[in-house]
Order: sequence, then structure tokens, then C-alpha cells
Amino acid sequence: MDKHFLNPLFAPASIAAFVGHADDPGGQAPAGRTLREAFRADRFDGTLRFLDVRTKGTLEELSQTHADLALIALAPRDVAAALEIAGRIGCTAAVVISSGISAEQAAQWRKIARREGVHLLGPNSLGFQRPLLHLNASVAGPLAKAGPLALVSQSGALTASMLDWARQNGVGFSSVVSLGPHTSVDIPQVLDFLANDQATHSIIVYLEGIADARRFMSALRSASHAKPVVVLKAGRKPAGNEAAQTHSAAIVGSDDVFDAALRRAGAVRVRSFVELFSAAKCLASRYRPVGRRLAVVTNGGGPGVLAADWINEIGLDLGRLCAPAQNSCCRRCPRSRRSPT
Repeated sequence: MDKHFLNPLFAPASIAAFVGHADDPGGQAPAGRTLREAFRADRFDGTLRFLDVRTKGTLEELSQTHADLALIALAPRDVAAALEIAGRIGCTAAVVISSGISAEQAAQWRKIARREGVHLLGPNSLGFQRPLLHLNASVAGPLAKAGPLALVSQSGALTASMLDWARQNGVGFSSVVSLGPHTSVDIPQVLDFLANDQATHSIIVYLEGIADARRFMSALRSASHAKPVVVLKAGRKPAGNEAAQTHSAAIVGSDDVFDAALRRAGAVRVRSFVELFSAAKCLASRYRPVGRRLAVVTNGGGPGVLAADWINEIGLDLGRLCAPAQNSCCRRCPRSRRSPT
């Protein structure tokens, strides 16, 4: 199989990091300091080189440097220069870790990235993590434990919360991707990559809105046919809809239409953080259900009846013990061996 076009972004062999000078606190963004600490804590499997946009040198000297990915965590005034240098050293992907960037500024950076042939993740992004590669290209916290689950989120706060919860519950990730507003690399492209990623067995998505419904549905359908996909969508009600447009600059649309679209694509929708966390823990497990029958083990009749009703309501079948198994259970039960009084 040919390599995915986002391989230089999510599976780079070499990285050029633009994070400012460690000995120049005034010229180094807080995100840059965080990234330096992250790379000290976890040694990246590939080649890592720190570059400075103010470095003096000729184009010939610059051409001797090469990297797959440019990791940019600089003050906004230096980001454009870093993107141009990234293009000159052959980077085909870049991550801009920043916050509070306007749509106009983001559009200028996207224009530079397109001109240089660079796929741009960001701005207004916390970056991403690839635990299997020991790559923490994010400011979302310590590197997550490696596992088969991928997380894609349009909220940096939820990304950080999910990572905190995962550390406490032993849940590992193949990828963690934080997508903010105005980014060039969007959810459909990330879903397409994860659908073809052998390390990813299931995907959870936090979604506030979509900019291109056709591309999103095509990518979601492809991903959900390859592996389980669970989606938590915000903006289900008018107040949330308005807030989501302000936060992620995305079109939310009718919730009923979106619900029907998810079912048609084969994705599973959850309605709360609690359900999302439960789904993450279930999908991170190495166990997978086989068939449509579900057994219920209970110490009370009422809860068993409620569980049986719910099993039918969600389209599954209640498992039943065969006669030999029932007889065996009855012989082992202490109550069945009691003498009648």
C-alpha cells in the first residue's frame, strides 16, 4: 500500500523544531518551552533538529538541511518566516501550535503553506501525539500511553481532559490530534489517515461542526467501515449551536440531520462526556464482542429485566444458557443442594 499523504505529518522520520531560544525568554513563546520539555521527557525515535528563524546563512547552506515535519511554536510575528524556511528545507508538513489567531492571520499562513507545498495543522491547535513513535508534538500534557485508540478533537480543553482521564484509567492511544479553528488539515483528512493506520483499531471524535459535509461524510463512512468510530457532537441545541460556531468557526447544522447522517455512515453517537469516556475504555480493551447475543449476570431480578428490555431496544439478542449448562449451574448452586425444611 502506498504511503498516506499525511505520513510526513503523523509519522515523520525527521523533525525541524522552531521553538525559539531557550536562553531568550522574551523571544520564546510558552508553547516553545513546553515542547522543549516534552522532547527532553520522551526521546523521539527519528531525527530532531532545532532551528531558529533568525539564523544567518546562505540558501545553499539551508538546502543541506532536510526534515519531513516542521514543528512551529513561535510568537505570531515569526510564524510566516518559519513556514517559508520549512518549505525550503523540504518539509511537506508543519504544525503551528498557537492560540487566539484570527481568521485573517490564519488565512495568510495557509497561503504561505500552500505556496511552499506544506500540509499545515493549525493554528489554534494543541498539536498531536504519536505514542508509538515516542513523539509528543503537543502542549496537551505528558505523552500518552501507547494503545490502539485514536482521539480526534476540535477542542483543546477536551483533548487535555481526555488525556488526564486516560492516564488515570490505563487507556492508551495510537494518535491524539487536536484540531482548532481555521486549520488546513481538517477532520476528514485525519479520519482518512486513521482509517489506513495499522496501529489504530478504533477512533473517537469530538466534533463541534464541519465545514464540508460531503468530504466529512465520505471520510467518516470510509473510516467506520474499516474500524469502530464513536462521535460526540456538541451544538445539539440552539445555545450550544451558537457557542460552537463561536468556538470552532464551523458550521453545525441540524442535529436531526447529523444524527441520521452518522447512522448512515455507520458511526456510533454518544451524548455526553461520560459516554465518551466509557466508549474509550471499551474500545481500548483488547476484547471485542462477537455476534449479536449478550448475556446478563445479575444478583437481582429487577435489574435483569431492565437490562433485557434495553438489549432488545438496541437491536441485540438476549443470550440464553442451554439446558445442560442450566442443569450444571443448578447442581453447583448451594441453594439447590439444601435440604427442604
